[in-house]
Amino acid sequence: MVETRTEEKPYTYYCLEPDMNKNMKQFLNFEKIKEELGKPSIYNNAIVKIKNEDEQEVKNFLVNHNYYSFSIYKKQLPIRENSIFDFKDCLEIYEFDSILRNNLQKFTGDIENLVKASLINSLCSHYEGELQVGECYLDFSIYSNSENAQEMIKTFGKRTYSSAQSLPIKHHIKNKEGYLPLWVIVPELTFGETTHFISLLHEEYRKKWIHDLFLTKEYYAKEVALYPHIISSATSWIRAGWFIRNRSAHYGRIYGLPFQTVTPTFYAPTIRKLKALKLKKKDDNKDLFAFMLSIKQVLLCHDSIVQHEWDIFIDEIHSKLEGSEILSPDKMGFPDNYCSFLLINEKPINEKQSIKLQSCFTWKND
Repeated sequence: MVETRTEEKPYTYYCLEPDMNKNMKQFLNFEKIKEELGKPSIYNNAIVKIKNEDEQEVKNFLVNHNYYSFSIYKKQLPIRENSIFDFKDCLEIYEFDSILRNNLQKFTGDIENLVKASLINSLCSHYEGELQVGECYLDFSIYSNSENAQEMIKTFGKRTYSSAQSLPIKHHIKNKEGYLPLWVIVPELTFGETTHFISLLHEEYRKKWIHDLFLTKEYYAKEVALYPHIISSATSWIRAGWFIRNRSAHYGRIYGLPFQTVTPTFYAPTIRKLKALKLKKKDDNKDLFAFMLSIKQVLLCHDSIVQHEWDIFIDEIHSKLEGSEILSPDKMGFPDNYCSFLLINEKPINEKQSIKLQSCFTWKND
């Protein structure tokens, strides 16, 4: 392996400088935060009060959590006649959002590993080029065109360089003359780089991979008439998983978020049922419900343990929503009877098997 250095494209960035007009908002201390929370929100008219006995708990919370990031949850409070809320109501949304984020990060991580493993197996099984099977990613013939091949091979090179301290990479550089097989280099890719790799593949290899991952599984194999739909929709489901994975990994808000960047395709039998019940339309795919449906569609290709964990997660969401006057299914685009659409196995989940999603904070009961 030869180390090469090339001139990179210039970066585009904002030139940051001080605000000479002094228009920036002032930093808020605790008293100012109390004052700000006590003002009616222009979004829902919500007023948030902090009880005297809770002040120290709130102060401790704000030491560890950025108020600017937390303040968005005031806007997610429900619209109601009594618009005065307790700080704990905001915290309930914040904690529920953390539950969503942490669990979705876990399941999209399962999808990332599944995608990478299936891609390695499929490419190595179907490659018939002149190179060694493990080097198939260096063969231009597996890509849709030479430009895509050059782009992706360069990405592999950059990722190898940035992962030089990874034990598998170090081993192959030291003991294998730097020749890296596909099963060593793909695990080093980010999820985004992996989905991009898939998009650059020749249609023949991409379709074979989708066939191997989806159409060999019992759930999809019997739907022969839907094969073209599944092949055309599968990558959108995986991109939805990538988006959620990326947002969760960076602690982005999930609850109440409108999803605009990626628009997954509904699985045809699911959208037919949703439309028949007048719950969703085909283009209602910009909310968390649509993204969680996409995650489910991919998890149907995973093992039964992961599928069972997913069902437990859906059951816990249902329990949280049912027991709350603050949380709203509408904020996530959840229609009536959402559990029947999101569960993989519709049988009731044994309470003894349920994962306890504990609150991160302890509050005094009123």
